[in-house]
Amino acid sequence: MNKRQRLYTVLTAGTAVILIAGSLLYMSSRGIPAVDVSGYLETTTEVYPVTGEPISFLADASQGVPGMKLAAQDQGLALYYNEETTEIAVRDENSGQIWYSNPPERNEDSLASAYEKEVLSSQLNVSFRDAIGTLENFPNFGASISSKQFTVGPIEQGVRVTYTVGDTSLGIEALPKLISKERLEEKVLSKLDASAAKYTSARYYPVKDNPEVLERLDGQISKQLVLNKMLGAFEAAGYTADDLAFDNQENGVEGGTVSDKPSFVIPIEYRLDQGALVVKVPLSQVKESGQYRIRHLDLLAYFGAAGTQDEGYMLVPDGSGSLIYLNNGKVQEEQYVQRVYGSDPNDNSLGRPQVSQSVRMPVFGLKKGENAWFAVIEKGDGMASITADVGGRENSYNHVHASFALRGEDELEMYTSQKMQEIQLLSEEPYRGDIQVRYRFLHGKDANYSGMARLYQQQLVKQNMLKPLPKQTDLPFYVDVLGAVDKKSSFLSVPYRTILAMTTYEQAAEMASRLQRDGVNRIQMRFQGWFGGGFSHHTPTRMKLDREVGSRTDLQALSGQLEQSGGALFPDAAFQQIYHDDMNFAPSADAARFVTRETAALYPYNPALNRMDRSKDSYYLLSPAKLPYVVNEFAEKYRDIGLESLSLRDLGQILASDYRDSRVIHRETAKHIVEEQLQQLRQSYPNLMLSAANSYAWGSAQHIVNIPASSSRFGITDEEVPFYAMVIHGYVNYASSPMNTSGDQNLRKQLLRSLELGAAPYFQWTYEPSSKLKLTNYDSVYAAEYGFWVNEAIDLYHQANAVLGKLGNEQMLKHERIHIGVVRITYSGGTALLVNYNADPVTINGTTVGGMDYVVEGASR
Repeated sequence: MNKRQRLYTVLTAGTAVILIAGSLLYMSSRGIPAVDVSGYLETTTEVYPVTGEPISFLADASQGVPGMKLAAQDQGLALYYNEETTEIAVRDENSGQIWYSNPPERNEDSLASAYEKEVLSSQLNVSFRDAIGTLENFPNFGASISSKQFTVGPIEQGVRVTYTVGDTSLGIEALPKLISKERLEEKVLSKLDASAAKYTSARYYPVKDNPEVLERLDGQISKQLVLNKMLGAFEAAGYTADDLAFDNQENGVEGGTVSDKPSFVIPIEYRLDQGALVVKVPLSQVKESGQYRIRHLDLLAYFGAAGTQDEGYMLVPDGSGSLIYLNNGKVQEEQYVQRVYGSDPNDNSLGRPQVSQSVRMPVFGLKKGENAWFAVIEKGDGMASITADVGGRENSYNHVHASFALRGEDELEMYTSQKMQEIQLLSEEPYRGDIQVRYRFLHGKDANYSGMARLYQQQLVKQNMLKPLPKQTDLPFYVDVLGAVDKKSSFLSVPYRTILAMTTYEQAAEMASRLQRDGVNRIQMRFQGWFGGGFSHHTPTRMKLDREVGSRTDLQALSGQLEQSGGALFPDAAFQQIYHDDMNFAPSADAARFVTRETAALYPYNPALNRMDRSKDSYYLLSPAKLPYVVNEFAEKYRDIGLESLSLRDLGQILASDYRDSRVIHRETAKHIVEEQLQQLRQSYPNLMLSAANSYAWGSAQHIVNIPASSSRFGITDEEVPFYAMVIHGYVNYASSPMNTSGDQNLRKQLLRSLELGAAPYFQWTYEPSSKLKLTNYDSVYAAEYGFWVNEAIDLYHQANAVLGKLGNEQMLKHERIHIGVVRITYSGGTALLVNYNADPVTINGTTVGGMDYVVEGASR
């Protein structure tokens, strides 16, 4: 080959490489097709006219509410409205109890400062930031109601109040920047006495180029005392907004007729619906001013608040559920604040403010004596937080409420010279959907957290989110089987990744056979690490089975074996956490973005450090706009395997936003996208298993594992309750966390906890020794070797099944703590369980329960 031929060969090869590289770059940057997210936004389209005309109140034949007028009645409830303060009250005709939006005796609260009394008198608190990030708060009493900056009008079964919150006055801009000498004399000076006229004229000075035009002396007038006198003089002269507009236009002054102070127009609707109070804020009709941006809204912070003499508790949805006793004196502890559905993982902070259980339900409530109220956030729950506090800190009232983040927020570190400054960034586009909270009321024996759980359960049943389970004779037995994992290796000092099989399909079949021989038949096996390179699999738009754990035939055989005895195989897949930047996923196009516009790349959290662990492999958050395509592609390929069961690792548990400039997706919008994908998967694969599912996902689940079994045990809380389990029992099969990998490996205590929760036994196993996972990303799975646990698991299952096996389709009517360390759980069929966590026996109404033991009372249907 001559030199010219070699040159041509090199050029041809180089061109091919460039073309291939270009093709790869194009394929990796074009991204996954996105959906139009605007179709997932729920907004109020009806706009009520702001007339300011009085409402036609109803005639009230009852005792009424002092100072208020009857606005609506429905199913034993009466809605009252105060025309002066815009307060509302709901009278429960069944009990005679009146629930107020604001404490009626707040002005007599000796603990509350003047500002706190404004807060107690408010229905809204608006938190907002200015252009440089300064955070301010406007309680709407002082910033709207006291100055009569509101209008009210009727809606069906209620009232709508539209507040203008803030200072709408023009300040110095109410005075003309430039005005002709003739018009100043005609419109102002001629109508004032000599002293006032002289004072006013002295604050205007002829323009240098045109002595017939006078300019405002801002250096003098900006002083508040001078400004007040000048504003008073112009007002006394009858100088109007039209006059100001004329002078601005005549002299070429732009603006000057709109206040540059923060003000916001926010409507609230109150109506009675199906025996409940429904409160809605249509955010599409909220207006902001100038540079000011709303961060979040506190809604009815003191609705139904309890005073210093009241007894009862507040329910908060922390993990399994928690109670905060009224007036518990814990004013040195931080108030309770938790975000609904957990913190947004789309946060570039390396650390976490606290390690806690996530909130899985958008609910809260308060019990006061023989009465209680219970609230469900029906719209806007994806952006909501629940806040609760006891009396004695800032004021004397115990209260719990919801607040809503209208925008995402993040910190940006700016370095100038040798200094670092943290700047608070808000997403420019706010959420424009609706906020809606439904309040319901209880009395007597139902006024407790058990009654609240039944109310929530009934609401979800009516919405077809929960469907009764068929009658059962045996509990399910849940087991996570870890199949293939990726592991770093090297050859001649060159690093590469290999696949390690911790459990093959044949070994999993051996596990199942061992359990089945001893009477454990309803095995629900969740197999993790079966395609795409192990547990941390590739983008699920591509499905290549991991041959290290077996063939497709082996997979189908394992599924058939489990189904024959009433169980099922659930191959597990993650959709929202993308572990690899591969040909099917381009981070720049497909990953979610932080508020700072950075690509959302995250690392696993290390509990010991309470921060992301950068020694582990990172992963990306998939943009919610790309989720429908990924789910559809996976579903098409999974159909070829021939299974009807599927485990969803993160879908239904994780809720993330996306703050890409061209496509902002708030968490509430992301929730609607996730709900749709869950429903579509449920139609194709009716036997779905979810992990730690949020309430919006319950309607798609046949099985839920990793349900919250405890609370975060914050200092301000007093008691944890199984509220989550009480709502779903009888409608979904479930288990809490794996018993062998939880913090407390006392299996006796875990059995008692399962009986209290009504939860099936659950284990996490590998066939190979756990020591093989050392120095991998999965070294937290350190106590999972199947051989060590199988005998104890079989024994524990039979004990639990003897009690709970026939209760699977029954409702958990009541849960009560009847003694220190002793609980009673009553089911709809008449069965009751007494569970004693104490080391010593306890006798309750003649029934003795042994130490660390339980007793079954009554009989199931």
